[in-house]
Amino acid sequence: MANDLNEQLEKAVLLTIKQGRWLAEEWEEADLAPGENLRPLLPQLFQRLRDGEPLAINDDKALDLMADEITGALNALKPGYGDLAMRIDTSEHLIFDKDREQLRQLAESWKTFQGIRRHVRDLQAAMRQLKQALRWV
Repeated sequence: MANDLNEQLEKAVLLTIKQGRWLAEEWEEADLAPGENLRPLLPQLFQRLRDGEPLAINDDKALDLMADEITGALNALKPGYGDLAMRIDTSEHLIFDKDREQLRQLAESWKTFQGIRRHVRDLQAAMRQLKQALRWV
């Protein structure tokens, strides 16, 4: 069981590193002007993502603010769509507006990154619990 968890964790960490780098690249391509709260946090976040450090706990606030920015930008283009895009999978939506499509893709990248990041943390917690449980045997 521990070997299976180790293997899952290795794969998930690698995927998190890739997804983080892609998220940073997509944000920069979308050319979103970050709000006042996010602006000072972005350089460090992007540097960590480019350096392959996607699990830094001190990036949680920046990532939450990123979601707010993406949601707001999408809502500005089509009222309510940003909120919807953050709640459901929009990968099959046909959008013909270039800017809105780019932001929709960014929203999907953000959700994917956050999902795999949470999965890594869950696997880490499972490993800790397994080690603890095995000590009692």
